[in-house]
Amino acid sequence: MRMGVLSIRGCLLCLFVGGSPIWAGVVCDRVRADEDAVVRPVASGAVRVATFNCSLNRETAGQLERDLSTDGDVQARRVARVLRTVRPDLVLLNEFDFTESGQAAQLFLKNYLAADVSWSAEPALEYEYWWSGPVNTGVPTGLDLDHDGKTDGPGDAFGFGRFPGQYGMLLLSKFPIDTARVRTFQKLLWQQMPGALLPVDPGTQQGWYSAGDLQQFRLSSKSHWDIPVKLEGRELHVLASHPTPPAFDGAEDRNGRRNHDEIRLWKDYLTAGADGWIRDDAGVSGGLAADAAFVILGDLNADPVDGGSVGGAIQQLLGHARVQAVPVPTSAGGVQAAALQKGANVQHRGVSAEDTADFSDRSVGNLRADYVLPSVGVQIEAARVYWPATGESAEIVECSDHRLVFLDLRWK
Repeated sequence: MRMGVLSIRGCLLCLFVGGSPIWAGVVCDRVRADEDAVVRPVASGAVRVATFNCSLNRETAGQLERDLSTDGDVQARRVARVLRTVRPDLVLLNEFDFTESGQAAQLFLKNYLAADVSWSAEPALEYEYWWSGPVNTGVPTGLDLDHDGKTDGPGDAFGFGRFPGQYGMLLLSKFPIDTARVRTFQKLLWQQMPGALLPVDPGTQQGWYSAGDLQQFRLSSKSHWDIPVKLEGRELHVLASHPTPPAFDGAEDRNGRRNHDEIRLWKDYLTAGADGWIRDDAGVSGGLAADAAFVILGDLNADPVDGGSVGGAIQQLLGHARVQAVPVPTSAGGVQAAALQKGANVQHRGVSAEDTADFSDRSVGNLRADYVLPSVGVQIEAARVYWPATGESAEIVECSDHRLVFLDLRWK
């Protein structure tokens, strides 16, 4: 049996006993660099749940299908190898372009995950079930939402995008999905949220969006989904989303405010008495039942202490009574990247081992942006950011500026 202290920051301590983490605090600052590329198989009876902003987005509609029509796309190969290595039972992919036909998803499953191929030493990976749906990115509004004098740009869509479906989402599952009971919140208006953080134009002190804009403008920059998955012996609600990054705006902070309220949607969805304003795209009101098991997945674009998000944005979930926020997934690669890249990372107050996104060190630096947050009452047996520090695996994960995050969960 091997036992050792990995590292300490402040008063937070993590031990590894026989290769398994024992938590004596909140977060482990570092994991062993020589083991970080190794992902142990999920234990019998546990479920590996992951989120991965895989950056399989393209500049034009239809390009992703063309790229995935053979198994030759270099980026898609690397994304597939990450998935084949970690082998999640359930994974949300952010920034996977949506198509009504579902062809892109089917091609990725067939040509990159399930196929025996020469470019992957990792075994094939099959998902019998998957679900995707329309998103707001690229859907035109006919309004000048970014105040650039035009009404047909990517910043004038309901969510920033050059065509409908760009930066979409895709859920892959080894367990049946109850598609008839999926709830979507793509069309929920921002102004319907009580106390919404609607932006104000600092020059005029008037609302950035006109009354007419707000009669159309949607809260979700992509969509919010509640997807029931039928695990053995229980139902798990996957709460999937990808809030807008709190950037690419001005002093009015319209994207930062929207990011905060997109996260708040899940907070209110889980809070009895605060969910009355929420109505799904089928017209059904209300949030999630108090006894329902859930896991929040996605690139939420909000770091707990660093970056440009509105203060307290992600704490709306991390501090929620129904959410189990520890242990925090970590990696050795995040520590190494922050140390080597320096730049903005030097000024960060957060724990670099918890970073999940490798952003420019000349501006924002690396951040914790991606989350797997289960409901209380589940046992967390592993918590990892798949960000190897060395070797071929460290190159493969550069297929995206985000890293896959996973938890191994066991229900008591």
